[in-house]
Amino acid sequence: MAQDRNITSYLIVLLLFLCSPAQGELQVLNLPGYGDYEVYSTGGTGPQSKPTASTLLKESPHHALNEDGLVGFFVSETADRLEPKRMFTSFRYDYRKLTSRYGTAFLNPDTGSIGTLQLAATWLGDWAEWSIMVPMQRYELSAPRTFNKPAEDGEGIGDIKLGWKATYLPDKSYYRFAYGAVVEATTGNTDAMRPAGSKHADELKLFGCVTTRETDFATANLELGAIIDSQANDNRFIYRAGLSYEATPHASLIGEFAGEVQSGQDKDTLDMIMGIRLAPSPKGVLELAYTKNLRTYREFGWDDRLQIGATIRW
Repeated sequence: MAQDRNITSYLIVLLLFLCSPAQGELQVLNLPGYGDYEVYSTGGTGPQSKPTASTLLKESPHHALNEDGLVGFFVSETADRLEPKRMFTSFRYDYRKLTSRYGTAFLNPDTGSIGTLQLAATWLGDWAEWSIMVPMQRYELSAPRTFNKPAEDGEGIGDIKLGWKATYLPDKSYYRFAYGAVVEATTGNTDAMRPAGSKHADELKLFGCVTTRETDFATANLELGAIIDSQANDNRFIYRAGLSYEATPHASLIGEFAGEVQSGQDKDTLDMIMGIRLAPSPKGVLELAYTKNLRTYREFGWDDRLQIGATIRW
């Protein structure tokens, strides 16, 4: 009888050990007639929790959608991880006066202009962002001496961008990393809308970025990557460097340098962007920005660009 009693007690302890929650907790069980037993778990961590918003880079007025439709500065992608399960939508309008062709100024009296309305939507998931950006454009070009063709104008939908950015990487001591890709598809009428930016080939942008908290009010960002042309005619290296300063709880000042290098022989482009983002409410961000072209190797080049826009954080 004593032996049966010992066997029974061992079986009870074993069953309780196997059925106890794997949370690394200590449990003391009262078993009438068997004394007190301490049952230890196997030390498992249990189900992994889903990522939440970054505690390093908290949501601020500068968080809105960029020209690719992803969360970032005006041009750059950033490594921000905001509260998930949300939708961001935005619109942006920019105006450029055409002044050059591949770095050479238009011959007098040639001129032109481009106006672009960008509509974007982005889903902030647990691990990544997914975005779509649709440009609607209108241009006027009267440059027969420069392009050896009569004056023309057009309007329509340009090349749509589809973006994805991984945001699951953990916070470090004062910085975060992210990476992703943006596809620019040839959805626009290339023959009719080429001066407005529609291309003959699809493009794939691969990038990585690091965002750092410099102070309680200043955030710096660096993005590096490459744009791969489906016809291998316009492959180029890209770099973006930017700084955001929270001037007030509702206003952020942003400055950026955005460059592209196609190859040697001065085939590079560099823009300087300066602007402000205002957040009158937690759900809305207004923006105003000015871009100064410092170096250009664009077929339809410009010197200055003005843009306004808004992002709604649903």
